[in-house]
Amino acid sequence: MLAASLLTAFWAAFVLALVSPGPNFAVLLGTAIQRGRAAAVRVAFGMAIGEAVWGFGAVFGVAMLATRYPWIGVALRMGGGLFLIYLAFLSIRAAVRRNGNGDEALPEPSSEPGPFSTGGGILRGFGLMLLNPKAGVFWVSLTSVFMTPETPAVIGVIAVAGAVLLSLGWHTMLAVALSADAVAVVYRRLRRGLEATLGVVLAGLGLRLLVSN
Repeated sequence: MLAASLLTAFWAAFVLALVSPGPNFAVLLGTAIQRGRAAAVRVAFGMAIGEAVWGFGAVFGVAMLATRYPWIGVALRMGGGLFLIYLAFLSIRAAVRRNGNGDEALPEPSSEPGPFSTGGGILRGFGLMLLNPKAGVFWVSLTSVFMTPETPAVIGVIAVAGAVLLSLGWHTMLAVALSADAVAVVYRRLRRGLEATLGVVLAGLGLRLLVSN
């Protein structure tokens, strides 16, 4: 009974953080409107893998290293900031790209390799989550509040597994919703403005990470 209450409280706190707007939403939105549903779902899957790494790392003490050794946190923050700026560059580049007739080219979901390929999409989501120092701080804080040295390891594993499933479900739902036909229609009409705005938002988030203490 106590374990069930502990897990419920843990997952409730996780959901509150999960649904708050942030870089994850911006990247999913950009991927969905630029490359389509399949690419966005792959990014969501990568985010869930990154969530699992942070979660199990926090539960078993690996993420505590970032607290003990500040340079690890600095490296994650710098890497995360640069990664977001790179994604901002991709969005801004897409906003100014035109085809030979001067019209805006709408890319096909499978037409471009790299960040939007199967492996690249997963790595994009995984990298975003893994290089997000706030995710590490959140997981360390959450596990320190809900997990004590007396808590059985199996409870920690169940807590993280449930959180990973919640992350996968939420981000997949967002990927599907943001790639809906209605969103695609709006995107076709406002493509350059949306992608430019997305690029500015991602760049701002990246710069904020780089200059934050």
